[in-house]
Amino acid sequence: MNTDLDQIKKVNTKLITPLIVLGCTSVIAIFTYFKRYPAGDFFVIVFASVVIFLVIGLIVEKMLNRFLEINFEKAEAERAEAARLEEEARAAMEAEGGEGIDGIGPLDIGEQGIPPEF
Repeated sequence: MNTDLDQIKKVNTKLITPLIVLGCTSVIAIFTYFKRYPAGDFFVIVFASVVIFLVIGLIVEKMLNRFLEINFEKAEAERAEAARLEEEARAAMEAEGGEGIDGIGPLDIGEQGIPPEF
């Protein structure tokens, strides 16, 4: 389960905003070029699209980062809960007088009075 937490941490979201800006702005630039817009209008439209898609990209990146933080916190809580339950089970076994899983050793058949079967 530790690898799942590492994978959640390793997700790189820094490239989301530049990819959105570059991809969407290039589509708009190609569209305005083929529609034969004047050079002044072309630059205004492309610059405005860069700004608009930069804001959209930042919003998407923040939303994705928050989603990943929530998943990471949830995975950490599940891991802590599993560790707590395991510790409680170990304590219950020790309280019952058992040695626990770690204390199990080979059985001495001679002490039990049961003949060995081959």
